[in-house]
Amino acid sequence: MTLYADLHRHLGGALHPRIIYKFLQRQDHKVLSYFPDYDGFYNWFTRPCRTLEEFVKIHSLVEELQSLEHLPYFCLRLCRGAYTFENLQYLELRYNPYFRTDHDLPTPKRLGQMNLIVEVITANLRPAEYPITVKQILCFDRRLPKNINEAILKVAQDNLGPVVGVDLAGPEINTEKTEEWIKLMARARASGLKTTCHLGETSVDNVDPRYFATLDRIGHGIHIPLAKPEYLKELAKRQITLEVCPTSYRQTGVLKDFSDLRTVFARCRDAGVAVAVCTDNPGRNPAPCTLPGEYERLIDHDVIDFGDLKEIQNEGFRSAFGFVGSTRL
Repeated sequence: MTLYADLHRHLGGALHPRIIYKFLQRQDHKVLSYFPDYDGFYNWFTRPCRTLEEFVKIHSLVEELQSLEHLPYFCLRLCRGAYTFENLQYLELRYNPYFRTDHDLPTPKRLGQMNLIVEVITANLRPAEYPITVKQILCFDRRLPKNINEAILKVAQDNLGPVVGVDLAGPEINTEKTEEWIKLMARARASGLKTTCHLGETSVDNVDPRYFATLDRIGHGIHIPLAKPEYLKELAKRQITLEVCPTSYRQTGVLKDFSDLRTVFARCRDAGVAVAVCTDNPGRNPAPCTLPGEYERLIDHDVIDFGDLKEIQNEGFRSAFGFVGSTRL
C-alpha cells in the first residue's frame, strides 16, 4: 500500500461535508433552517467562490462548530478518514486556536483558553486504531491584532512537540504589517518552531523577499514562479518548499484550469525549488478530494507525469516538520 504525507490541511476545511451536516443535525443547529436537506448544504459548502476572501468566510461557520466541547468529534473523524480513505501516514493539521475559543468570553479569557484547545486536539489526534501521525501547525491571522498573534506564538512554544510549526494565514490583506509578521516568524524559528506562510496565492502583491529568511516552507506561493520567477533562485538557495494545493485554486477563483499549474511546476523544477502537493481544504472541494486524487488530476492535465510522481510524493515526507521515519516510494 502506498503511503502519503499531506503538509497543508486546514482543520476548518478538512472534514467531508456529510460529517459537518450530521453534526448540525445532532445539534439541531439553526443553519439547518437554510439547508433542510444534505444536497443543498453540500452544494453550498463545496461551491466555487469568486475570491479567496469569499472562500475564507465560510471557514468561520466551521470554526465556531469546532469548539472546545466538540473538538473530539471532529478530530476522531478526521483521523479515521485520512487513514482509511487516503492512506495518509503523516498529516500536518493547521488551525487558529483563538477562533475556536468561546466567543462569548472576553478576550483575556479567550486567550487563556487557547492552551486547552491545543491540549484537547492533541489528545484526540492519536486514536490507536488509526495509526496516522498528525502534527499541528498553529495559524496567526492577518485580521487579528498583534497581541493575539503573539499569544498564539506563546501557545505554540508552550506545546512544542505536538505543535511543530506556525503559519501566517487569513486573507491577503494588511501588507503594511509585513515587518511585524516577519519579526513574529523569526521569533518562532528562534524558539525551535518551523515556519510556513500563506504567500502568493492570489497574486504576488503580498510576497516580500524579506520573508524568505524566516521561512521553511511557503503555503501556495504559486504566483512566485508565475509572476516573479527571479525569486526562485533565493527559494532554492534557502531550500524553501512550496505547498501547492491544486483543487483549491479552482475553488477560490485563483486559476481557471489545472493546466495553469504547468508553468508553476516547470519553473520550480528548473530552478531547483521543491514542491509538495497538498489538499488544503478537501472537505470544501467537490468529492472526492484526496491527496491521491490531487496527484491524479495533475497527471490527467499534463502538469506532471508518472516520472515526477515518486519525487513529489517523497517531498511530502522530506519537507515535513515533524515526520520521523524512512518512508520513501
